[in-house]
Amino acid sequence: MNFSNKCSVFFTHKILLSAFSSWAGRLLSFSKNSVTKRSFHLLGISGKQKNSGFCFQDCVSLLQHLVDIRDPRYGKSVHSLCIKTGFYTDVFVQNNIMRFYANHGDLVNAHLLFEEIPEPNLVSCTSLISSYVHDGQYDNGLRMFSLMCRSGFRPNEFGFSVALKACRIMQEFVFGMVIHGQILKCGFESCSFCSSSILGIYVEWGDVEHAHKFFHGIPLGERSEASWNTLIDSYVQMSDPNEALNLFREMMHSGISPNGFTYGIIIKLCANELNPELGRSIHAQTVKVGFEGDVIVGGALVDVYAKLGLLDDACQMFWNLEEKDNMVWCALLAGFHHVGDTAKGLNYYFMFLSEEMMQVGHMPSQSTVSYILRALANHRMLKQGRALHAYIFTSVSDSDCKMCTGNALIEMYAKCGAVDNAKMVFKAMTVPNEFSWTTIMSGFCQLGQFEEVLRLFRDMLSSLSAKPSQFTVLIAVQACMKLEPLDGGKQVHSYVIKVGFDSHPFVESSLVSMYSAFKNEIQNAFLVFSFMKERDLVSWCAMITACVQNGYYEEALKHFSEFRIAPNFSVDESILSSCLSACAGLAAIEMGKWFHACVIKTGFESHLHVASSIIDMYSKCGSIKEACQLFNKTEDQNLVTWTAMLSGYAHNGLGRESVELFSRMKEAGLKPDSITFVGVLTACSHAGLVEEGWQFFNSMTSDYGLEVNINHYACMVDLLGRAQQVEAAKALIEKAPFHLKSKHLLWKTLLGACNRHGNIEIGNRIAQMLVELKTNEPSTYVLLSNIYASASMWDNSVEVRSKMKAENVYKQPGSSWIQVAG
Repeated sequence: MNFSNKCSVFFTHKILLSAFSSWAGRLLSFSKNSVTKRSFHLLGISGKQKNSGFCFQDCVSLLQHLVDIRDPRYGKSVHSLCIKTGFYTDVFVQNNIMRFYANHGDLVNAHLLFEEIPEPNLVSCTSLISSYVHDGQYDNGLRMFSLMCRSGFRPNEFGFSVALKACRIMQEFVFGMVIHGQILKCGFESCSFCSSSILGIYVEWGDVEHAHKFFHGIPLGERSEASWNTLIDSYVQMSDPNEALNLFREMMHSGISPNGFTYGIIIKLCANELNPELGRSIHAQTVKVGFEGDVIVGGALVDVYAKLGLLDDACQMFWNLEEKDNMVWCALLAGFHHVGDTAKGLNYYFMFLSEEMMQVGHMPSQSTVSYILRALANHRMLKQGRALHAYIFTSVSDSDCKMCTGNALIEMYAKCGAVDNAKMVFKAMTVPNEFSWTTIMSGFCQLGQFEEVLRLFRDMLSSLSAKPSQFTVLIAVQACMKLEPLDGGKQVHSYVIKVGFDSHPFVESSLVSMYSAFKNEIQNAFLVFSFMKERDLVSWCAMITACVQNGYYEEALKHFSEFRIAPNFSVDESILSSCLSACAGLAAIEMGKWFHACVIKTGFESHLHVASSIIDMYSKCGSIKEACQLFNKTEDQNLVTWTAMLSGYAHNGLGRESVELFSRMKEAGLKPDSITFVGVLTACSHAGLVEEGWQFFNSMTSDYGLEVNINHYACMVDLLGRAQQVEAAKALIEKAPFHLKSKHLLWKTLLGACNRHGNIEIGNRIAQMLVELKTNEPSTYVLLSNIYASASMWDNSVEVRSKMKAENVYKQPGSSWIQVAG
């Protein structure tokens, strides 16, 4: 062959051809030395030369080596030559050409070629069936198998096993039983291919008893490793360790040596049963038989030691492995995560990177690198992330790998708050794909840079590399919910309609949520919902939640009633919580009790979010006793349930009880959040606990590092106003770190205090200020009118009412619910 290599460099093709006695010799000489493409270069010459001597034996030799060629052009050249030379009429040639197309994923042409074969044989049929199943077209594979049987062909062992595989995956168990009967009829039940496939379908069906019976009907000497493994694994999956171990021992006593897969199954059993003694025993056995270094066995040992909390053993096993795939990394990191030390597990990765890969030259898989980057992102380990980025930059050359790791890098930098680095990685991508755009947008959205998200969305629309998908749209909509005015959100909505994404329920549900985030856009939320063709649980939940958030409690319950008669009716914790909140808003206790019963019936009572909503409902309906009983019965109370009960006491004027509960909550080890402080400050306001209120207010920043927002200031203003400390409340508002228009809530709260205590001078000044801010809230005019009326200043009161009418400001009439029997 060295001679032919030299000839290919120094001589022309004609001289090279003359160095061989026949085309078969020439082609085989190249093929045997793994230079098959040169054979096809000679093939091109043979097709052009007259009397080239290309015979049927040459054709057979060429077809036998088609499997080594990845480029489909060469197969098409062979196909063309076979037709030209007349050899294509032979069924052997036809089968091989058909198999070539099938192996390259061109099953359409493979099927067309099959139909052109005048007299297809068993090989033709079995090849096409196998190709369909290998490609995941299991239904086509089974149809082809049925056609083959109806045509009078008797399947061989391989054909039966492939058909059974398709039956197992498609869960066509009845068809599988029919095939089992044919196998028995043909006498193939002891064949290793068929027996393991039959066992597989019985196990998949859940009929382990029948599988066990069939297995023990196979003569002991004819049971394959695959059959043993299938049955042992079925007992492991069914959490029957005793039967699995009995079979394992029986396998060894029968003279069949367990393979790596067998040991992997038994080791998995040790992990599931948390049995360290058995795990060490099996480990010792794998060392004895030389399987410790096997990637399946080694990975399973890492997993079992990690799950048992034996991290030193897991790490030792990990370092001994020659190959460390993604599953091994997942197992090790899961072990560290289980004991609350994920960061240490990630540091092991960098030890591996620096000590082993750099020296031995091992390369981590793309999936492993992506997995580690995402783990680093979740734990905000920016320093290690940058180190891994440097390694990727110098070591990864494949464009597809760079794309996948690039997306993971963007996610890591975004979650770690390194926006500039995320931008840098994104801009370095030659052709960012849809996932790249979505990842960078998601990162900016998580960091609260919503305007940047919308800018990227617009850039993506004009990009040639990718267009927004439904998932990209969801990110854009999420950002628009935080941007006012809603012009950007309406542009995104227009794009959704233009490309037809409005047929996707989850996209439409997100639009409902977007519009409902703005009180003046709630009608658009109703409109989007009304045009929805398909409404699922998420859609109904989005609409009901939108109603509750905007105070449309009656509409929320009305929508739930409509959903109840829908064919796809179901409930989850979110929709139940929203409906309970609607009942709380209406003080509709009987309806609330009905939903409470629904919660118990559907098993959501243990969900803390739902339990908190029930407590809140009873509290706001005035049934504080029921709320307290439910709170005391709730197991694993979290901050939400404590806050609900604390706010319930405050709502019912039980300020001191609320303050006491706050102290109990701290003793339980829970750290209050900003919502908890709104509840306890409200309680102080209702109970007149001024000193305690100041202590809570100041402790937010000094003790808990929480940001004091306008709601906390409003609670303090209300507290001081109720205590007739109007000047102190006024001073607090003036010091509040908000711009003037944002303070209108605080001034309005103080105006209410002035109304209660008849403070005309300050009340008049506040009212004039609010009118100048043009908030156009009717409560401002009503409160000022009431202040004048309480001081018997009737002319001033009438003047305010007249001004209110002149400026088209109207007070929404109040309403009450009355529940009657029946």
